[in-house]
Amino acid sequence: MKIAFYIPHFNHIGGVESWIYYIGKLYGENRNITVYYLNGDEKQLERLQTVVKVSRFYYQKINCDVAVFIMPMQNDVLSCFNASKERVQFIHACYSVAYNTKKMYINPLINRYIAVSQTAADDFYGITGLMPEVMYNPLYLEKPRKVLKLISATRIARDKGSIWERMKILARKLNEANIPFIWLVFTNNTDIKPDVKNVVFMPSELKITDYIAEADYLVQLSKTEAYAYSLVESLALGTPVLATNFAAAAEMGLVDGKTGYIFNMEMDNVDVDKLYNQIPKVEYKLKKSEKEYEELLGPKTKKKEKEEMVMVQCIRMEGFTEPATGKWRKYKDKWMCTQEEADYMIEYRNPNSFTTGPLVDIID
Repeated sequence: MKIAFYIPHFNHIGGVESWIYYIGKLYGENRNITVYYLNGDEKQLERLQTVVKVSRFYYQKINCDVAVFIMPMQNDVLSCFNASKERVQFIHACYSVAYNTKKMYINPLINRYIAVSQTAADDFYGITGLMPEVMYNPLYLEKPRKVLKLISATRIARDKGSIWERMKILARKLNEANIPFIWLVFTNNTDIKPDVKNVVFMPSELKITDYIAEADYLVQLSKTEAYAYSLVESLALGTPVLATNFAAAAEMGLVDGKTGYIFNMEMDNVDVDKLYNQIPKVEYKLKKSEKEYEELLGPKTKKKEKEEMVMVQCIRMEGFTEPATGKWRKYKDKWMCTQEEADYMIEYRNPNSFTTGPLVDIID
């Protein structure tokens, strides 16, 4: 069975990026899974290529059994995926809170809706009247090594609310109480200067489980999360969590005083002496959707299907940007590509371009 995932953009870090990577790690072996994308972070794409097939999307026709989309799609995208079984949309956000969405169009080309948490499902139902299934995100953890104290792995962005202001309040309270701490914040935000004592901004990393495992707490102070990956990673590793009281925190397994501590959005109920002197010992059972993912992705095949590769050569024009890779190809260049990509470049028709007609010849 051929499974196609479509993700328009890969962020440097993010829950969706972790979700598709863990799907590949857990379910990619001996399955025909291809992830199509428009653009994205190179490190994320390099990591993903180690577990599933990855291909650039340029509005080509794609034949598959199941097509999976991660956000509301327009018909020009959906119609490109000829899915013989079903088209599935995953709900990865609480749209009414994160993006102030009041209504959402239900596209008839989507056959099935799946939310990554009951919180996200309830939110989706509130703005559409349709209740999706709930299928918790998969999680794959490698054996970690240890580091120390407070750690955050988060985008400091609009959909997280005033997260940096809340982080500064917590850091100030710790400093005022003369509690020694070091807080590593893994983020790709370069607009904010971490001018707070003992808070250190680190370049984003795709794998920080070794840091999380050795920390005293993972800190997640968002306004809203549908499925907080860093939170469940932390609890699964036995590291307690300091979090705001967004709805999904309890659903993911955060219990105040047992698996960590919960703060209100105003951060006026922070007892830094307690969190310093009474670090909980975490016992945690991960919520899983293994059977659901097995059913969604179908059975394993005995042997991975190999895509037919052909040698092509640039013809006629001085050069062009190859759709599949984004590389600039010069006249007389020769390279290998899939038959699907070659067919597209041979059938190329764009009335808005100075170039019309075939871009390549197949030479082998």
